[in-house]
Amino acid sequence: MIRVLTLCTGNTCRSPMAEVILAARFAEFGIAAEVASAGTLGWTERGATPHAVAVMEELGLDLSGHRSRRVEPAHLDVDLVIAMTRDHAGAAIARDESIRSGVFLPSELARLLRSPMTEVSDMQTIRRLGAARSGPTIGRAADEVADPAGESIEVYRATAARLDRDLTAIARVLAADPVMPR
Repeated sequence: MIRVLTLCTGNTCRSPMAEVILAARFAEFGIAAEVASAGTLGWTERGATPHAVAVMEELGLDLSGHRSRRVEPAHLDVDLVIAMTRDHAGAAIARDESIRSGVFLPSELARLLRSPMTEVSDMQTIRRLGAARSGPTIGRAADEVADPAGESIEVYRATAARLDRDLTAIARVLAADPVMPR
């Protein structure tokens, strides 16, 4: 069982969309997983934004029952943290330094897993990828997922498409799917 936390700021847009997308992709690939989400702000019990709910509905996913929560140290007892920005990654690590090697941005992890030099056999392989990063920074600026809050539904659609692309790539590799492009 893989335990994953997706993390953003308010836990009303990006991380809840990532949570339901990743859970669906894991299920499609037969990966036993628990996927949850949280935010770095103190917001609790807020629903997902209407655009996030609508865009997930377009993908056949239900986000209507989502309630935001603030990330707490207990939420970080997971195998993998998928943070939307480098600031979110830093906030997770600041709460628990021991998780550093398991914290990634979605595009960063998808890119690392697609490398021809990478053969993934388990979560320990992913942790080794995280530990091998040079420097204190997680990911690149281009790996960050911009906040769609307050933007048009088209921006939410683009955010969802990006998350779906990266999270599907991650799920394929973890499932050892032979159609994964290398």
